[in-house]
Amino acid sequence: MSARRRSRMDWDRNLAKLERQLPAPLSRMLRDLIKNLREAQRQLEKARAERDARWQKLQTQLRSDAARLLRQLEKAVEPPRQKTRRARPRKSGRARRSASTSETST
Repeated sequence: MSARRRSRMDWDRNLAKLERQLPAPLSRMLRDLIKNLREAQRQLEKARAERDARWQKLQTQLRSDAARLLRQLEKAVEPPRQKTRRARPRKSGRARRSASTSETST
């Protein structure tokens, strides 16, 4: 059994003992306080989870924006590329070849 679970069981057992020793009105007030404390704890955990989710989303967006800006910056400062000359397009030799092959086949 983990220490945390054992501690929780001790806490609950001690609260139950205290409730039995208190007069009824104080016992009810203690139960209400415990219920309110658990509800507050649940809300706190929910708020923490929402905060973590928002933070994760913001962090992801920030990283992608930083990466995009870095790419833009690298593109802006890189030396311009020299344009390479394209090879001259060939004259359509394909038409001549097909014409010559059709003449030889007939």
